[in-house]
Amino acid sequence: MAIDTRTIPIIDTHEHIARIYAWKPEDIGLLHVLLENHYLMADVASAEASAAGAEWNDPDKGLMPLVALMAAGGKLPQDKETEAVEWLIDRLPLVAQTSDWKSEQIALHDLFGLNDYLLTRENWRAVDERVRERYRDREAWYKEVFERANIKTLLWCYGAPLFTGPCRAVLNLGDFTVRQRGGAKNFETLKTVFADWFKGKVDELRPASLKVGTAYGRDIAIPQRSGKEADVALLAMNSNQVLNTSVAVTDFIHDLAADACAEKGLPMQIHTGYLAGNTYENDLHKTYAARMEHFLARHPKTRFDIFHGSFPQWGEVLTLARHYPNVYVNMCWVPSTSESIAEAMLAAALDAVPVNKIMYGGDAHSPEMAYGIAQLFRGVVERVLAKRDCPDSVRTQAAEWILWRTASQLYHIEV
Repeated sequence: MAIDTRTIPIIDTHEHIARIYAWKPEDIGLLHVLLENHYLMADVASAEASAAGAEWNDPDKGLMPLVALMAAGGKLPQDKETEAVEWLIDRLPLVAQTSDWKSEQIALHDLFGLNDYLLTRENWRAVDERVRERYRDREAWYKEVFERANIKTLLWCYGAPLFTGPCRAVLNLGDFTVRQRGGAKNFETLKTVFADWFKGKVDELRPASLKVGTAYGRDIAIPQRSGKEADVALLAMNSNQVLNTSVAVTDFIHDLAADACAEKGLPMQIHTGYLAGNTYENDLHKTYAARMEHFLARHPKTRFDIFHGSFPQWGEVLTLARHYPNVYVNMCWVPSTSESIAEAMLAAALDAVPVNKIMYGGDAHSPEMAYGIAQLFRGVVERVLAKRDCPDSVRTQAAEWILWRTASQLYHIEV
């Protein structure tokens, strides 16, 4: 029997919905919604040979429409907006077969009435008008989008959520590592400074988790550092240098953070694998999850939520989750990057990993993008479970664990 997941709620464990708040709601139209889809824009950039050498969102060398929109504060003159729309419409056919576009098309169809598969010069204006109408009350619209997606809770990875509703805060370790060294001249004072910061943020935000974005800019391997090594590194820094200037200091902080998470019962979310828009910031091979094994192993009381499935090396995450009881598989980002890989990964995860260790996240930059990815992933879950040789009750239970029960249990969130 086929599983229909539409009635099953979702706990969305990872969202980036923040930058769209840089635009005034009265300015937001279809162009903004599309440009906020960072996965889709990374695909478009990949089709542009002239884009080589810079990130898609680089303020100087990035994609033309986004650079223009950022420079204009979110509102382009009419001629420039027309130019940006023409630019984008001409390039969408190059990525029309991708899962990123499919998830965007689902959102545009369901939320704004796009009846065609692609945006064209003929249908752009009608969809744009519907977007502008919805954004007259941005917060009400966002709540409606999440209700229609049956997303009951989402974790907001930029600290305090920007709007009320189904959102929970996430504490970002990067906010600490970019602090100046200040008076932290040795590892003991660094431990005190970190403990004060961590306690203050936990009391302020009541976060569901702590997020670690190490893979964005350095080798994801986190070797254990002694207090002496930390002291040497700290003394080599001046008081104005930020802490993440030193790899040794950053390694030491990660261990402090893992211990603090264990004490507070907060899961630690860790980015792994390929990251859209990270082409020139870190080598891909330095982002794979298996490089973190020693770090994971030395913190058995910390629960680790491993993001992005270490794409494309997703077998590494499944192996780690199978081997370590405190390691969880998070498929955020994977389904919209490749439905076929998401299906293969989920099927293998169900073969090898307890179902209460598999979960979902959207990793979107807008509610519309989050909606489309959620619907895409529901299809992935349904197709994978339909092929399982097991009772219907087992299929249904598995769908519930994947979409909400695992996250509910891990993050202590009621649905």
